[in-house]
Amino acid sequence: MTGDTKRLIVVAFVLLIILAAVAGRWKYRQAHRPVLTGVRVVTATVADPTFRDGARHLAPGEGFTLAVALHVTRPGKGDIWVCPGHKLMLQGRAIPHVVSSRWPDKGRSIRVFWSTIESNFVGGEMTAKNAAKRLAYRTFLAPEYGRSMEVQGRIKAHNTDFLAQLPPPPKPAPGTVRFFARVEVYAHPTDLSPIQAASSLGPSHLWDPRLPVISRGIQAPRGIHPEAGELFLLPGMEPMATPPSEWNLLTVKPLGKPFLDLVRARLVTSSLTFASMAVSGRPALDSARLRSLGRIRIAPGKLHRGGRPLRWGHEIRSGDLFKNGNHWMVAFEDDGNGWLDVNDTVIDAWKSPAEEVSLLNAIDVGVTSVWQFRYEGD
Repeated sequence: MTGDTKRLIVVAFVLLIILAAVAGRWKYRQAHRPVLTGVRVVTATVADPTFRDGARHLAPGEGFTLAVALHVTRPGKGDIWVCPGHKLMLQGRAIPHVVSSRWPDKGRSIRVFWSTIESNFVGGEMTAKNAAKRLAYRTFLAPEYGRSMEVQGRIKAHNTDFLAQLPPPPKPAPGTVRFFARVEVYAHPTDLSPIQAASSLGPSHLWDPRLPVISRGIQAPRGIHPEAGELFLLPGMEPMATPPSEWNLLTVKPLGKPFLDLVRARLVTSSLTFASMAVSGRPALDSARLRSLGRIRIAPGKLHRGGRPLRWGHEIRSGDLFKNGNHWMVAFEDDGNGWLDVNDTVIDAWKSPAEEVSLLNAIDVGVTSVWQFRYEGD
């Protein structure tokens, strides 16, 4: 064997050792890269900047921030949580975490796909037979949130049926919204397919206390409880039971909960439960506290009861209730002339999500009168 041959063999051997070392290091790094093993959607407000899971009840106009908390497994190093906020609490416990808006692995990146969790149906009549279908919740993509780990939250529905049926909500928007996020990890920022993915709690976890639920009240005149605003954006369903007095039990067999519990959980409303929330802050209306003021005739111009027109602040007040059959409406505000007429605003949730609408547009076709009630407070 010549000297040159020996040198070539030595060089080749050294190169093999180097390649083996590089490959071994690459395999070790791949085997020890962080793994995404869980996602929680958390929320924070200016008044409470701690990011938390679960439900929040906001005052009218109060803003909120959404973020994802990532549960990450690091092989050989243990598990960590990663969250953009400086304080994180899950199920009421403070969680040590890495404060970051990035994936904890150099060279890789994440994209967050935000969605809302809403009912597939926005309104109608509910029976024991169709209740489960009527209240089937699913995710709806919210593309305006972008792909970041932390975003400014909005009270906004994304079910396209809402766009077809409802006018813009009051401002600042009241209502209840549930949130969902899918997080994907990419080897390179320009890749189209993720190498890892995980999702937060979704539609199958509606009763899980960890599910992020934001409920915001309404800015309303005196006589209307702000909590009634939390029922905006929810499906407006009229329970059709036999006999009618059993309406609250209609959902027990198909959904496992009475109708009033579904309202308390901010999953559904009806014209009656919305009216009750507006006057008492509770979904069950205490009929013993309702005082009938008489029948109002529907006609052009000023509306009359007992032959007399009704002045706002006197014969008619915000929070008075109008009723025709099983259809309840809440008197909201005057159109500016000081007298009740069909152009004045009511809140109506009859077989559709709650909305502010004129009395003329709220009453059913052919209705010539409504009964007026006033709730005698607690």
